[in-house]
Amino acid sequence: MNEWSIADINAQINASAESFVIDCEAAYDKMLRDVADKICRRAKDNPITLIAGPSASGKTTTARRIEHILDAWGFETHTLSMDDYFADGTRNIDIVDQNGNPDYESPLRLDMDLLNTQLQQLARGEEVELPRFDFTAQKQCKSGRMLRRKKGELILMEGIHALNPDVTAGVKDYSNKIYLSVRTRITDGSQRLHPSLIRFARRLLRDSRTRGRNAEESCKMLASVSRGENLYIMPYKHLADFELDTFLPYELAFYRPFLMDTLNALAENLPADSDILLLRAFMEQLTPTKDHDWIPDISVIREFIGGSVITE
Repeated sequence: MNEWSIADINAQINASAESFVIDCEAAYDKMLRDVADKICRRAKDNPITLIAGPSASGKTTTARRIEHILDAWGFETHTLSMDDYFADGTRNIDIVDQNGNPDYESPLRLDMDLLNTQLQQLARGEEVELPRFDFTAQKQCKSGRMLRRKKGELILMEGIHALNPDVTAGVKDYSNKIYLSVRTRITDGSQRLHPSLIRFARRLLRDSRTRGRNAEESCKMLASVSRGENLYIMPYKHLADFELDTFLPYELAFYRPFLMDTLNALAENLPADSDILLLRAFMEQLTPTKDHDWIPDISVIREFIGGSVITE
């Protein structure tokens, strides 16, 4: 697992924040191209690629960037979201966690029969009508979007349960499997910041900006999200053919101007041993950076701070 120190991040920011962003993004792009190359080499036998990872890992941006790379190399690629394969809400009312609350992380919320049937049909080159899930109405709808995978074309399917063999069993023999997440730890010399807290910082930004959820609500959901990751995602990451670390070493410094007021407000009602207080302590030590024009509009970071040409 990679590690960056606060001191090294600040040194890079103070030397040239713009150059730091450019270097980090170039390294990320190379990593994606390396994986895309491996997908190309397996294209004949594995036309499907499954991309999984926990919440706020950057699955959507990463999948679409890999798609664009493959397209440019002559492998026409179609990216699908597992979110569109949720079952109607009426089928999910009995799916609850240990406290009797709705378990929104459970793979049982997916229409697994439809998902596997369509992936198998696409692998065989048959035409399907893709579903669309209406989150407001909690209803699965027909999208009107017809898709047939032509010879030589590829399918990317991204979703938190993509590596779960119960969910994607139908295509396990002819699919590549990618697990991605924040894998880097940050250290201040005495303590380490767990990658899940970096993802929580991302989720705070995204929830506020696009999901109408305030920081307190995001904080309350943290335990349920973490439980779901430990039960439904982490047990299957060993099945991945490739792993990607979606951390950008500059990102926390750019998050600081957005998040410090939020973290300070949350801190007033948190117990002294809360990990969120550790996140705040680390953020306080970073050199704040406000010029977001340096961040490319295809960056995975744009999925959380806004301005993405890929996810918005």
